[in-house]
Order: sequence, then C-alpha cells, then structure tokens
Amino acid sequence: MNSMQIFIAFRKELWEFKKTLFWVPIVIGIFMITAPLLQLLLLESAQLRIVIEGVSNADSLIHINGLTQIFLATIMGMFAPFILVGLVIQLYYFTTCLFDERRDQSIYFWRSLPVSDLQNIMVKLMTGALVVPAIFMLAATSVVFIFVFFALIGSCILGSGYDVSFWELWRHADILSHLSSVWSGLFFYALWMFPLFSWLMLASMYANKAPFLWAVLPVVLLLIVEFYVVGYLKLESHYLREALWEYLALARELIPGSIQQEDNPNHIFTSALWSKISLIGTALGIGFMCLTHWLRVNRSHL
Repeated sequence: MNSMQIFIAFRKELWEFKKTLFWVPIVIGIFMITAPLLQLLLLESAQLRIVIEGVSNADSLIHINGLTQIFLATIMGMFAPFILVGLVIQLYYFTTCLFDERRDQSIYFWRSLPVSDLQNIMVKLMTGALVVPAIFMLAATSVVFIFVFFALIGSCILGSGYDVSFWELWRHADILSHLSSVWSGLFFYALWMFPLFSWLMLASMYANKAPFLWAVLPVVLLLIVEFYVVGYLKLESHYLREALWEYLALARELIPGSIQQEDNPNHIFTSALWSKISLIGTALGIGFMCLTHWLRVNRSHL
C-alpha cells in the first residue's frame, strides 16, 4: 500500500467537497464572532456601563468553585455549532460517497488505477469519520483563539481603566488544556458513531436511487413492526427503540452547561464518549463495512 496513493485518495475526497468544507466553517465562524460584537456595539451607554462594571468585578470569580468547569463549558458552547453542522455534513457525505461514484461511473476510472476496493472504502470512512469533523473543530479552535485575543485586549483596557487585574483569572482559564480535552474526544466520537456511519455507507453502496431513503426506511419499518408486535404480544418494552435512543442520546457531560464540579475536565470527553461505545454496535459496524466491501467488489453498477 503506497502512502502517496493514500494521500492522493484523501485529497480526492476533500476536493469533491472542498466548497462545503471550506465555506461552511468560515460562515459559522464569522457569525459567531460578529454576532456578540454587534450586540456589544448596539448597547446603549447605560447598558454598556453596567456590563463594564460587572466585568470589572470579575476578580471575584476567582474564588468561585468550579471555575475551570465554567471555562470548559464556554469552550464546549463555542464548539457545539461547528460539531452539529459538521455532523450533518458527515451524514450527507456517508450517504452519497459511494453512490455518486457509481452514478457518474467514476468508479471505473479509479478501478483502472492500482487502488484496491478495501483501500478506497477505508479512505472514505476515515475522511468522513475523522477528517471532516477535524476541519470543523479546527475552525472552532480558531474562533476560540480569536475570542481569547479580543478578551486579552479587553482585559488590558479594563485593567488600566478600572485598576483590576485579570491575570489570575486567565491563569484559571487553562484554555489549552480544555482545547486538548475536546480534541482528544475526536477518535472516541468517531468510534461511537461508527455503526451509523457504516450503515450509511452500506446504504450508499446498495441504493440504485435515493440512498437516504434506503438508509432511513429499513429502520423506520423495523420500529413500526416492533411497535405492533409489542402491542399485540403485550410486551413490557420496545427493545429496538430504547436501544437506539440509549445509543444515540448525548451523555450529560457532552451538553454545554451541564458539567458538574466533580467532573474531571481533563478526561470529561473521553470518559463520556467511551461510555457511549457499545461492543454490539461496533460489531454491527464491522459487519456493515464487510457488506459494503462485498457489494463494491461484486456490484459496482447502478
């Protein structure tokens, strides 16, 4: 397996979605930066004075318990829009990545090159599961540093005008540690969503038309059948519905503003995401990927 082939394969995947992966994070970042600045500029003088006086008393925040968790929740709130929009892009990518190359028949061109089907599938999986969210997280990180830059300027101005020192507050911020904590959860996030991503790739490979419907309809039909079976047999619970809800529901620690003082900020993401990973779900994901590979080898036409 040639490393240059893998590099070119990744570039090809990113090139096909370059406008989306370039402009969408930029638009989100511009909105997140300009919205609070415009809100600050539109404040009346009396309101602005109240805000400045409130910020000038920020040195009292140093003694608040859980200040580290407050800063971490703030960073999570900045990352949340990027991650949510990135998830939508991921779902779209996995739904179309194998379908589009069969529709435009570019699959035959790539098969003329010394690139195996397994390598191609794995490149698409890694691109959608890791590279795409990493791009949005990189944009979110840039926004965090821009806010930190503005906050430093504001701290210097207020420090000189109100004789208040914010450096002890900055020392408790521990921004780099919080950012590394968020980034460390990327692999575990991909592993958590692996069954969903592999299912979408299977639908993208199998569908002759409308791969999104092929991904959604079987699940909906199973839930409907389970609903009638549970009602007819008078069973106590809907196992499939509850299993899907339990697996896909966000852990409490992943919701901004819900971090508790007893939570360890250095391992909060990894521990929360690790708790969502299921051995059964991972096994299903591997099975879906094996079926996807078999279909690509034996059934490449629409």
